[in-house]
Amino acid sequence: MADLFFPENLFIMHGLPPSSAAGGALVSQGISLKNVHKLWAVCGVHTPTSAAVAIVPQTDVTVAFAGAEALVHTVPIWVNLTADATDLFARATDAVNYTTAADALAKTIIFEIDPASIRTELTSGADEDCFRISFTAVAAGDWVDVIYIIQPRYPSAVANQTYIAN
Repeated sequence: MADLFFPENLFIMHGLPPSSAAGGALVSQGISLKNVHKLWAVCGVHTPTSAAVAIVPQTDVTVAFAGAEALVHTVPIWVNLTADATDLFARATDAVNYTTAADALAKTIIFEIDPASIRTELTSGADEDCFRISFTAVAAGDWVDVIYIIQPRYPSAVANQTYIAN
């Protein structure tokens, strides 16, 4: 394996800082995948209220997400269902979303996104190259967060690419 360097080979950005909603939905920052080789969306879920949380990756043609749609093709998912006690991940069944168990354990769920596989997801036929995560029904007192780990299509010695604009 070649040497791996941050941020030349992998760029890290907050998609959603730790956030809570009183039974409502939360969405992460939309990002463009035009210059992305691979994306890992690392989702933290902390549910002291023991509520289940649905995590839904979404795509659209713009980072503004005027017409967000759920993924059509399944993606690899890794889970750590006891993130407060261990750092071990297990491969979950590939899927288009993930719903956590209704328990009070801290969890980390990782979606691996290959931009080439989602560029034709939009039912209108337009190219989709924008991505975000949606959390449904985040109970008051629970919180979620997202960190994007981006492998740029064109690595550079300076992290000078933006991913929050089309």
